[in-house]
Amino acid sequence: MEYLNVSTASATGNPRNKTALKPGRSLMDWIKLTNSSTNLSGNGNRLRDISLDELAQHKNKNDAWLAIRGMVYNVSSYFEFHPGGEEELMRGVGIDATDLFDQVHKWVNYESMLKKCLVGRLRTDSMLPPVKRPQSKLAVGKDLSMPPPFPSLSASSAGMVTTDWMQNLTTVTIVLYTRQKGLDARRISTSIDGNVFHTRIYSDDWLRCFDYQIRLAEDVHPFCKPTVSLTTGKVELVLHKKQIALHWQKLGDLEEVIQGFQPLGQAPPFFRRSVLTRKSRVNHNVFLCTLTFPTGQNFHVPVGWHVQLKLCLEDGTEVIRSYTPITSTLSSCETTDCPSISESPTALHFLIKIYANGPFTSALDRLSEGSRSIEVSNPIGNFVGSQLEGKNLIAIAAGTGITPLIRVAIDVLRNNRRVSLLFFNRTQDDIIWKEEFRELELKYPNKFKLWHVLSESDDEWPGLRGRISKSVLATTILSEEYHDVGSNFACVCGPSDFTLETLRLLDSAGYTQETVHAFSG
Repeated sequence: MEYLNVSTASATGNPRNKTALKPGRSLMDWIKLTNSSTNLSGNGNRLRDISLDELAQHKNKNDAWLAIRGMVYNVSSYFEFHPGGEEELMRGVGIDATDLFDQVHKWVNYESMLKKCLVGRLRTDSMLPPVKRPQSKLAVGKDLSMPPPFPSLSASSAGMVTTDWMQNLTTVTIVLYTRQKGLDARRISTSIDGNVFHTRIYSDDWLRCFDYQIRLAEDVHPFCKPTVSLTTGKVELVLHKKQIALHWQKLGDLEEVIQGFQPLGQAPPFFRRSVLTRKSRVNHNVFLCTLTFPTGQNFHVPVGWHVQLKLCLEDGTEVIRSYTPITSTLSSCETTDCPSISESPTALHFLIKIYANGPFTSALDRLSEGSRSIEVSNPIGNFVGSQLEGKNLIAIAAGTGITPLIRVAIDVLRNNRRVSLLFFNRTQDDIIWKEEFRELELKYPNKFKLWHVLSESDDEWPGLRGRISKSVLATTILSEEYHDVGSNFACVCGPSDFTLETLRLLDSAGYTQETVHAFSG
């Protein structure tokens, strides 16, 4: 099935225009190159914002950049590995190639294949500048005293968001007319940091968002209660004045707002401060880390989505890595609040493997509980939870690839469906949460089945041995008891070569694009 044939499809053009690759230029060779120490991005792992004008300057084979969904990649090293040929790849160089890419293989996990080529984010202000307009007057309701409103945006264009505000003795309410039906409080993230207020509103399908940031004229308490109309998309954000009865002359100074909803990949990054409140060892090189947020930080991370963690190194370099939040324990099976909309501090939990030569994890390894060095982004992802409705889960993971599957698996169990987990590791010492998974198996004997597979096992190991293969799948998830493609949905996560081989095997077993999701490892 075409979606698994990532080695034979053009990145920007016709999938039938295949070119014979030179020896040593296969997909596996590309994966080996990306896993080496070669600097493919050309920026020394320092991500930055890229304008459309700057992107257009990198349009030659030896200096080739292209953008996909708001991220800019240096593909200069990829030409000889591209199955569609150099000419096809050149079509997307120097421009936003998202549409070209989507015409052929929107399903391809380009983020994993090109992660070592990432230069930075395509700057959105080069496409749609923030809107700042003069203050104007607006009629005021009888029961509310309201000064001239915050700049409202034109509603003449489809997708625009208009804004308003009002106040009484104790509160200030920001009103956003999104015209997005189906919104709920989980899709509203808010941040109050001093007198800077930021909110992001996600569309009902989570694929687009609207950002709004303002430096408030006066001080407010660090919590916000959003209310949403499901039928009209009207969002009210209630802020509580620190100085009661103070009449605000203006709401504040606009710092960031885009006229309407934009693709999530093009949204500017937003990071919130956190405190490392727990750092406990899980095994010899994996820690369970808890990041807690001060009051005023409210957001929801959908199941299967991740966030970016940012650390500033001693030399001033900012390092960013992506991690998927998990539950703090498997026994509770509480996945609906991660974190919840609440006025109390919220927290995220992560399983993080320490790499001796990894700039991010080695710096994290030196941090102590109480550190305030890590910032956390708004959630990012494309996993659609509705795919799992009425389905049993086939989960296949290698090493720390288990992390995005934890909340997915627990969510399926909570909905009274079956989970079959095939978990690959190198040795017994590498298995994450071995005892916790065993307890989950005892708790759900008819709903949760687990197989451990080790590639380097001792003679006393009672479980399966080897690597991902047809024979291993045949005795586990593809056995007669568990193999029901019509009732199953498969999720895969691990190193790139592991994921690609797993997808190939699932493809041959009858799984399709609609019944498989591969997370980036």
